[in-house]
Amino acid sequence: MARLDPSTYHIPVMLRECLDAMLLHQSGLIVDGTLGGGGHTAAILAEAPSESIVMSFDADEKAIEHCRERFADELSRGEASRLRLVHANFSTMAEVIAASNLPLQSVLLDLGVSSYQFDHHERGFSFRMMAPLDMRFMPEGETAADILNRRTEPELATIFREYGDEPQAWRLAKAVGQRRALAKLTTTADLRDVVIQHIPPHHQPKTLARLFQALRIAVNDELGRLERTLTSIIPLLQPGGRIVVMSYHSGEDRIVKNVFKAHTDVLTIVTKKAVEAQPDELATNPRSRSARLRVAERRP
Repeated sequence: MARLDPSTYHIPVMLRECLDAMLLHQSGLIVDGTLGGGGHTAAILAEAPSESIVMSFDADEKAIEHCRERFADELSRGEASRLRLVHANFSTMAEVIAASNLPLQSVLLDLGVSSYQFDHHERGFSFRMMAPLDMRFMPEGETAADILNRRTEPELATIFREYGDEPQAWRLAKAVGQRRALAKLTTTADLRDVVIQHIPPHHQPKTLARLFQALRIAVNDELGRLERTLTSIIPLLQPGGRIVVMSYHSGEDRIVKNVFKAHTDVLTIVTKKAVEAQPDELATNPRSRSARLRVAERRP
C-alpha cells in the first residue's frame, strides 16, 4: 500500500500541552485512544522512557494502515517494539488494557475528527462531498439516513440542538420532515438541499457543519461512548496516572467535566478550567479554536 500523505490528517492540536499533561517521564503503559494520522503517538514515542509501551487505538482501518507505514521501523522490532496498534474504537480500551496486564500510566483522547475523514471518506462525514448519508465509524448500526428518515421531528430537533448547538433546530427538523414526505434523504446532497432551501446563504456553511456534526455524534453514540469509556478507564489508572481529554463540542466537554467531578474520590482534577489553545496556535491551526483540554490524575 502506498503511504498516505500525512497532510490528510490534522495537525495535532495543543500538542505540547497534551504531552506535558501526560507526565511522560513516568514509565508504564501510555494509551493514545484516537490514533488518526499518528501525530500524538509519534510525539509520545519520542518523549516517553524507553521502557514504556505505547498502545494506540483507531476504528478506521485506513488510519491503522497509514500508521503501520508511518511506524514501520518501530513495528519491525516485533516483540521488542514499544508500539502496539489496535484496530478498534477507544470504547474497547478498558478490556484491552486490562488484558495486557501492563500498569496504565496515562491516557490521551483527542476527540477531533481527522481531516482525512472529512475530506476523503466515502461515508458522508462532509457536506462538501457527494456521498451516502452513512457517517458510521464502524459498519454496523443506524446510518445518518436512517435517523433522518425514521426519527420524529421532535427527536431530530433534539439531536440538532443537543449535538450540534443548532439555533434553528426545530425549523430544520420540520424541513427534514417535509422533505422525506416527498422522498427519503439518502445522500449528503439531499440534506444540503434542505438547508439551502430554508437557511440564508451566509448562514448555510455553519448550519451544515452543525447538522453534520450532530448526526455524526448521534450515529456513533459518541457522547455515551465517551462517558462509558472514561468511567471504565479510571479504575485501571495507576496512582499518579493521568487522563487527558481534548474535546471540540460543548456536549463532549460537559461529559468530561462531569465524569471527572463524579470521581473526585479517586481523582484529582488538574485543570480547574478547560485549557484553550494559545494565540499563536489559534493563528496557524483553525481546528484549535474550539478545543478544550481537561486533565485528571489518579490519587495515590
